[in-house]
Amino acid sequence: KPQPPSRTRRSSEDGVVMSKTTSRLLFVVGVFGVSALSQLMTHQPQAFGVFCSVISTLTVIEKAISYYLKGWHLFVLDFCYWCNLCCTAIPLLVAGGETARTAHAVLFLHANGPVAIAVPIWNQSLVFHDFERVLSVGLHVWPMLYSYTTAWYPNDTSSLSFAGKFSFSKDLYYFFASYFVWQLAYFVVTHYVIGAYMRKNPHLLTSFRWISSDHENGINVIIVSLARKIGLFGPKERMSPSGLSSEVMFMLIQLIYTILTGTVAVLVAYLGKKAHIILISLIMASSLWNASAVYIEGSDDDMKAPEKAYSVRDVDVPAKQD
Repeated sequence: KPQPPSRTRRSSEDGVVMSKTTSRLLFVVGVFGVSALSQLMTHQPQAFGVFCSVISTLTVIEKAISYYLKGWHLFVLDFCYWCNLCCTAIPLLVAGGETARTAHAVLFLHANGPVAIAVPIWNQSLVFHDFERVLSVGLHVWPMLYSYTTAWYPNDTSSLSFAGKFSFSKDLYYFFASYFVWQLAYFVVTHYVIGAYMRKNPHLLTSFRWISSDHENGINVIIVSLARKIGLFGPKERMSPSGLSSEVMFMLIQLIYTILTGTVAVLVAYLGKKAHIILISLIMASSLWNASAVYIEGSDDDMKAPEKAYSVRDVDVPAKQD
């Protein structure tokens, strides 16, 4: 005679059913949410801009809290988080006129260059039933979408929009100046302000620690290859989470990435609204393409978070070979 399932087994099965139900519910909400936002962006672009301005900061707050609980809170120092905060800070703090135009122009270049293009670079996926993945994509697309509304549908055409008034010399100067200010501040904070705290807690991850610890990471491979070619690394040396030369190479790659992706943003600003729509479509299509692997192939190989990174304490980096 068949035995009824045990209480433990029933609880486990109920949990699986509940998890699947929640995932399906989140999927439905996600699809309807994207559809609703698309309609808002099309018919009420200024209201959509306000929404992006608010949700970008809320996303940063949620990430800061959830990452703190996982020991990943130092990721909040990354540039994309500050770019999101600027979506809220600029309209609140910048009164208008030429200062507002310049601020929005610089934000446009960052949002549609380094921040947005990180979606395909990091294989981010818009998996609707995974809240964290949705937020990770949002973190990189909210500034891009916000800049779309301020560039082409500004509330005050004389001050907010730089459409047709892009100043290559001035705006590019502030674009790179703001990037170098962030990079310098990042270095000072991680090495001096909280340097002792980081040395006492080597398990805490930053972007540099994560990438330098994962020797199969594409960026890690590029950095090591380039460093060996220019003689900064020995023939068998790998990236080290505590190595200054590794960090210098990491910052150099970041700078090259910023220049290349910033060039894309400049072209979009020069070509106009249609080019911007194409860029937005490509970025979103990339996130959906990556998500399709989860839905169709059952893959979970995206780089949404540093779970796959090797433990910093377990990395054995050989000494430099002379």
